[in-house]
Amino acid sequence: MDLYIKKAVIHQFSPEDTELQLADKYLNITPKIEEYLRKKIERVYSDEAKTGVFEAENIFLADLSDDLLETSITIAKRWQEEFVISEQQKTNDLIFIQFDKEGVQHFAFLRISLRETLTHLGVEADNPIKLTQNNLPGFGSSPDEGLVVNISSRKYHLIEKRIKYNGAFLNYFSENLLQVQPKISPQKSIKEIEKTAQKIAETFQTDDFQFQSKVKSSIFKNLEESDSLSPEQLANDLFDDNLTARLQFVDRVKESIPEPIRFDEIDSSRQKKKFENQKLSLSNGIELIVPTNIYEDAESVEFIQNDNGTYSILIKNIEDITSK
Repeated sequence: MDLYIKKAVIHQFSPEDTELQLADKYLNITPKIEEYLRKKIERVYSDEAKTGVFEAENIFLADLSDDLLETSITIAKRWQEEFVISEQQKTNDLIFIQFDKEGVQHFAFLRISLRETLTHLGVEADNPIKLTQNNLPGFGSSPDEGLVVNISSRKYHLIEKRIKYNGAFLNYFSENLLQVQPKISPQKSIKEIEKTAQKIAETFQTDDFQFQSKVKSSIFKNLEESDSLSPEQLANDLFDDNLTARLQFVDRVKESIPEPIRFDEIDSSRQKKKFENQKLSLSNGIELIVPTNIYEDAESVEFIQNDNGTYSILIKNIEDITSK
């Protein structure tokens, strides 16, 4: 991903007095800090991200300007007003970034929860390991919440966490701060598709290990071919001989996921990895891992249902076997 970090500002929220410690200057971006911020932004473009496009008159969008310092203070104060009701608060760094992605200007707002950790401070004989406060998480972790906005197209990617208030869980970030209704993430969409397919199969009494494997194969195939998932295409794959089941599947999926799932600017590798193998646990304790691209190849694997209701699995054309 081609990212160029231009400016960054860090403010801090303290749970002790629920106050903001506002910076008055930009962060000095060293190579290591640039790498850290870039990796955090890249994590927002994940399959957990909700997406959408800001309306031109959106109140949050109106706060974005070329003056990052002024923008960051305005948004940090608005964020504080919404977050302060949370029943579980920690010290948070609020990081605001101007960056270019493939030559297009973007804005990022990252909330990163700081933590206590043991640190080796030196070679003191008494106690070189001490508990230190306000430590940033590692390079590879996702921000607790993250928003990235394409300034030109107004498209956004959002990772958010609900807060607890009066026993209820609130999507305070999208609903109150941004005042948007984003699409659900690809990750949750795929889980919904799997759940819906299973329910339809149960209705028509076709839910067995072969059908569950077929669901995984269909999802993997569609992701490999187009980095997207269409309810109609999945229905044709899963219920090719049952028109009623196909129609019910499409209708139910569209109730919760109105639009096709597209991995637009989102890394689909984690989902592909999840479905690239079929994992089978047999009643005799044997476990099989079969690559999805050969699972349905009759020249490689054959599932045989015996007259007594048991199954036999025939693995064919093996050139070599290695013990691991």
